[in-house]
Amino acid sequence: MTDILKVAIEIAGRKYNVNIKETDKDIFEEAARMVSDTLNTYEQKYSYEDKQDLLALVLLQYTTSYIKMYRSKTGDNNDVVVSRLRQLNQVLTEITDKMEK
Repeated sequence: MTDILKVAIEIAGRKYNVNIKETDKDIFEEAARMVSDTLNTYEQKYSYEDKQDLLALVLLQYTTSYIKMYRSKTGDNNDVVVSRLRQLNQVLTEITDKMEK
């Protein structure tokens, strides 16, 4: 049985407590680093006042990369892509709501 861990992931200077499978810990940490690195690159490249705008650009970049990768592996299965994007949107909405508080 896989253990569930509660870990704090930091993105854009904020910590988010997430419950994840122990086996996924490295993946979540790497994903947070990738998002932070991309966010830092965008901060240097673009002049946005609000980090939420930059996070939206990061989200767009990673989502388009995900869709391209998924389509290349499955052949253009839009239903699955839309379902995954809805799940991703739900998670991002929760994060954005926490950022606004």
